[in-house]
Amino acid sequence: MPSLLFEIGCEELPASACAEAEEQLRSELAKLGKGSVLVGPRRLVLLVDDVPEREPDEWVKGPPETLREKAAEGFAKKQGVGVGDLEVRDGFLGLLVPGRPLLEALPERLNEIVRGLAFSKSMRWDDSGLRFARPVRWLCAKLDDRTVEGFGGSSYGHRFTHGEVPVPSAREYLEALRAADVEPDPDARLNTIAQGLRKLGLAEPNPKVLSEVVHLAEWPTVLEGAFDERFLSLPRRVIETAMESHQRYFPLEGNRFAFVANGGDPATVTAGNEGVLEGRLEDASFTFERDIAKGVERLAEESARITFVAGAGSYGDKVARLEALVDELGGGDASREAARLAKADQAAELVREFPDLEGHIGAEYARLAGFPEAVCAAIDEQYLPDSAGGPLPETETGRVLAAADKVDSLTVAFALGQRPTGSRDPYGLRRAGIGLCRLALEGNLELDVAALSARAHELLVDQGAELKDDASDVAGFVEERLEGMLEAPVEFVRAARASGVMELGAIARLAEALAAAADTEEFEHAYVAYDRANRLAGKSDGVAAELDPKLATDEAELALIAAVAGASPKIAAALEAREFDDALAAAAELRAPVDRFFDEVLVMADDAQVRANRLRLLLDVRDAVGALGDFAQIPR
Repeated sequence: MPSLLFEIGCEELPASACAEAEEQLRSELAKLGKGSVLVGPRRLVLLVDDVPEREPDEWVKGPPETLREKAAEGFAKKQGVGVGDLEVRDGFLGLLVPGRPLLEALPERLNEIVRGLAFSKSMRWDDSGLRFARPVRWLCAKLDDRTVEGFGGSSYGHRFTHGEVPVPSAREYLEALRAADVEPDPDARLNTIAQGLRKLGLAEPNPKVLSEVVHLAEWPTVLEGAFDERFLSLPRRVIETAMESHQRYFPLEGNRFAFVANGGDPATVTAGNEGVLEGRLEDASFTFERDIAKGVERLAEESARITFVAGAGSYGDKVARLEALVDELGGGDASREAARLAKADQAAELVREFPDLEGHIGAEYARLAGFPEAVCAAIDEQYLPDSAGGPLPETETGRVLAAADKVDSLTVAFALGQRPTGSRDPYGLRRAGIGLCRLALEGNLELDVAALSARAHELLVDQGAELKDDASDVAGFVEERLEGMLEAPVEFVRAARASGVMELGAIARLAEALAAAADTEEFEHAYVAYDRANRLAGKSDGVAAELDPKLATDEAELALIAAVAGASPKIAAALEAREFDDALAAAAELRAPVDRFFDEVLVMADDAQVRANRLRLLLDVRDAVGALGDFAQIPR
């Protein structure tokens, strides 16, 4: 079978567009056969090893055979055949349309691929209406050594060293491009870059930078540069951010760095990159010195006058809330001091230049001012974890401040009516919710999110914030994140969320305990007691507000009252002690008296007071077991 080459040549694509195109082209490759997807800054390539020489035959389904007289002629005319050419399959008329020869079908299919590629940022570059990440400059398509009609048979080599490159056949494509200083295979480019970095002593480069630079050069060469040692007085992460985030360089030891070049005279290219980096570091050094001259205390005063969120006051207001919240979380003097200085660097010029380093820069300024390391570390860690899998704060002070900051941000957003909708989450609130879950689960931080959020909301009201909504569902929003983070089935997580347990980590452990016990006799007994009581009393009207033991006369009724009175405090005490197996065992004790009650007592008695009292008793059973969770969420 023949091989197929399809190359889309364009102006230099950003790395993000290369990644988007690669994912979509892999889907197209699966439709064509086995082969490779090769993406780079100036070309997107499909190389298919063995392509069927014809499209598969297609069965076009028509009307039911029972409607032959009414519909067959019209269907046949639409398909361009006679009625006699129609076949019957499974009771329907239809037509088997032979597949076209591949060479005939390819122009249409390949054009569909070009027009079907979608990018998060695209442009319309000519009158054809095609939208693409960058202007498309050429299209090359070869089926073995035959050029596909409507497409070119040539590619283009390295922008600075080669022009048009004839491609003799699909199988000779890689050889032709490599001879023109282009490596189409991103894995080969990645290997070249990694080897070059290892030679310079960098065995584990930043993976994010590495994934970008592999799509910035078609014929990569790793070079080494250096900057003036005087810039080493800057915080190391400022230097690294200037290299990695701004220039896609790789920091080496001391004042050295590595970068990936795409050709050119090495000495000239190195000098140019050194000049660009030193210019950025010069700017950073200037703003750093200005910030230091002010000092962290003055920066904290200035930041207090900066608006945090419209309607929710300034950073000074936020700091006041953080100080109160760290107290609620049991933080000590270091936590309060860290909260006081947490947003000082919002007034720092260096943060405006390096916004990714907020928190870290404030921590550096606090260190230079002589604050204890516990305070500085907490300031540095206040935004952690900053991604679903990112590192947690290493210090207890940092975990307390990070939790307070996330609870406050969530409460502010919800109170201002800015909660996430669908896939839209401009303030990263889902990430904040996941961060709180991880602080509770992995950081062992006691978090009663409902109480903390209520406190933050109270402070917002006291500060005169222009609130549009309450924030009572912040806790539910955070707890929802647990559903995707625990190994327990989602039904058990939802059941635990409706329990009497309020602390976030305890809710997670309760869900896992319920799931682990699901096949035990104790779980079955507790479940049945809850279910039988809830099914009748939970849907009935006329339930008494409180149980009146004087209205109980039946022995089974009295026995159930005594059982509930004995089980409820045991369940509550076990939950308080986080002894969930003991709580389940206490709840299971209600199964037998509940069964006896239903066997011997007429719940829906004629006497309205007695009926209401018995329904109240069943609700007490449900609520006692329900302290462990909403068992109705768990299918049996």
